[in-house]
Amino acid sequence: MCFPFSTLPPLLRVHPEIAGMFADKMDILSLSNWRSTCRINYAHGSSSLRRTLTSRLRAFVPYPLDFIDLVTTRGGIFGGELALSFVLRTGTFRPSILEIYSSNFCYEKLCEAILDDPAIRVRIEKHTFFTSTLFHALHRLVASTLIIHLANGMSIHVIQSYTCSPFAPISRAPCTALSNFVTAYSFGCSHPVLTLSRRALLADKELAYFSPSDSATLDRLLSHEFAMAVSPSAWPEYRRMFENNQLWSPEDCWREKFVCPNQGRFFGDKGSLVGYFDPLGGDEEKCIKYNVAPFGPMVIWRLMTTFECDDGCEYLDEVMDQGVTSIPVLFRKDPFGELHDCISDWFTPTAPLYRHTRRPRAYSM
Repeated sequence: MCFPFSTLPPLLRVHPEIAGMFADKMDILSLSNWRSTCRINYAHGSSSLRRTLTSRLRAFVPYPLDFIDLVTTRGGIFGGELALSFVLRTGTFRPSILEIYSSNFCYEKLCEAILDDPAIRVRIEKHTFFTSTLFHALHRLVASTLIIHLANGMSIHVIQSYTCSPFAPISRAPCTALSNFVTAYSFGCSHPVLTLSRRALLADKELAYFSPSDSATLDRLLSHEFAMAVSPSAWPEYRRMFENNQLWSPEDCWREKFVCPNQGRFFGDKGSLVGYFDPLGGDEEKCIKYNVAPFGPMVIWRLMTTFECDDGCEYLDEVMDQGVTSIPVLFRKDPFGELHDCISDWFTPTAPLYRHTRRPRAYSM
């Protein structure tokens, strides 16, 4: 894990006093690799990840670390634009709405804890509970929402999942750029190849059920140079070329790159990014013990899209049947280190993150 400082490439031989600033300028993948080079870089890299989250939360709450623990210990996860801002790690993208997702049975306790917190209560201008219609709840998997308007113009939305998994509403996000999560110990991005390139697949089948807040979010993504499309072939590297009546690209489908909108996905598959703030400090073990993402009540889903895969990804999926768009699952780690869910064991492909190894992994691709 630790390499002699003198053997590191010049780019990595950073003076400790400026290592923190250097880390804050890296994208999340580069930072994950950089902090694995030695223990000094590990400490600076882990601190940088924590600063990224707390700096975003400070606009909403006065004590970010306490608030992170409050949300995570009550089964909540951070999502939406805040989680996207954490993944992008750029100062230009700052959310005005803090979205927190909760399961249907943890929602009330989480709302009570937030509203009763003295540090937050003095900042609240007003709050309202909004109950979704059954039609909307079935399509967006959102049962109800606590909307807290803060005195500084910011808002906190606590979203109750329609199922036992807080990730169900995230599986119905307007686009893949919003399929991210952050907890006290872990973070994840479902489509890092697209998201870090400022690209997103649109869940256009749900356009009729988008709220004004969804539309405003998509407008903000477009203003920050995100490119959105229904098909990955909108971008050159995913476009098949026909030459002399033959298919130029050797792949049957871009499911190998995990960008086919019809394939089933979950946090922890080989196309996702999953990491821990302090993997050497036992954050993965804490997630396993307390059922915190990427373990515990999760979801397997496919994008709500009008895209039709010519190679039959919807029919070839080993877990999800045709027409199924979301399945709540319970992910756990067995004594042998393999990832299992309540639906299938050996059918589900597992990422290297879940393989038994003594060397902690910061992320999985």
